[in-house]
Amino acid sequence: MPLKRRDSLSLLLLLVCGSIVASCTSTSADRLTRSVGSGTPDLTVVRATSTPPPPTATLTPSPSPSPSRTPSPTPSVIGPGYIVGYNPLTGLPVQNRGSLLRVPLLVSITEFPPSARPQSGLSFADQVWETSIGQGMSRFLAVYYGDYMDLFSRLVAGDSDLDLDSTVIGPVRSGRIGYEQIKDFYPGALLFIRSASPEVAHELTDMIIVYADDTQDVNSAALSLSELRALAVPDAVPSAYAGLVFNARPPSRGKPAPSLSIIYNLFDQIEWTYDPAQGVYLRSQDQADGTGALHPSIDRLTGSRLSAENVVVIFAQHTFENRGATIVGIELAYVPKRYGILFRDGKVYDIHWSSPKSKLTFTDDDGKVIAFKPGTTFFEVVSYESTWDSNKRIVRFHNPPLPTLPPPPVFPTGVRTPTASPTIEVPA
Repeated sequence: MPLKRRDSLSLLLLLVCGSIVASCTSTSADRLTRSVGSGTPDLTVVRATSTPPPPTATLTPSPSPSPSRTPSPTPSVIGPGYIVGYNPLTGLPVQNRGSLLRVPLLVSITEFPPSARPQSGLSFADQVWETSIGQGMSRFLAVYYGDYMDLFSRLVAGDSDLDLDSTVIGPVRSGRIGYEQIKDFYPGALLFIRSASPEVAHELTDMIIVYADDTQDVNSAALSLSELRALAVPDAVPSAYAGLVFNARPPSRGKPAPSLSIIYNLFDQIEWTYDPAQGVYLRSQDQADGTGALHPSIDRLTGSRLSAENVVVIFAQHTFENRGATIVGIELAYVPKRYGILFRDGKVYDIHWSSPKSKLTFTDDDGKVIAFKPGTTFFEVVSYESTWDSNKRIVRFHNPPLPTLPPPPVFPTGVRTPTASPTIEVPA
């Protein structure tokens, strides 16, 4: 059984009392607000109506059929440079190449309180970052790029229980300062959050605030398909997101790893279990009840288990920005070589990660670039203080130290320090 952590009590109290994070509400629940910087929001995006688009015209076939093109062979290795038609975040071919010409969306998705689970839309993300937000809790930052709009549209069209106003991504929760450094890896990306404290908002850029539908429900902020369709997403240069290497063939020298456990807290425990039939790691999580019992993590939209072809543990410097341990800084951008762990194909690899010029790079012990498996990647970000038990394959998260209080001010004692009497010159 995992050891109890000192900060378990604070989380338990937080769970009993409910979330105390400020709710961001609007006089109209049908609005998103975009802020380009930390100042006043300058662009409002109105939720799209459910009016169906006009029918498209039927094309008249050409009397002379165009010559068939010889399909290009599928490359065995994707990256580090951009290959046209392949998503540089997954190494997989896209069905719509035009989808790569829209910048990624980064969405803050909550894990607490447990009533937020199961979340919607995580299985459609290309990459997911899980980071500590203090007080023993973790939160997702999901990255959507490429075919996600087509996939959401097909799902809604084929499910009678869903419509354009149904939630496809959520619940959305408040921003964290660590998001800004993650966003550096995705130039031009838009960040979706429910709110942010003034100290955090000052550090974030290109934010879109997602307002709650119910001010009494911390889980009511979410994104619908109509809202996603209404967004004016800026143009992207796909090569800007290239850098990772993908290869279906596993690297050599991996050790068997049927599972990985990550313990953020007594009330926040995660396990990834490898499924050889699917070739993916399946996620489970506790119910924040202190028992340690794990339950499958499900996507509410599809009812399917959350899975990933790659699970990457990143050890990074964490710092508390306040004495309350609620604002956590994470150093991820422009970082020299640091330690990490890669899980893929049922094997574990000791790796090193770095982010020169804000580009993520992963190498093996010999300094050679190590390839991920094409597919989804979950990045599990933990502190330098965290421990790794390679025999039991358990990562235990440990908090960084709290900020040092400044020295107390020195007040005068009321006793005047004697000084030499000034010399008075008397004129002759």
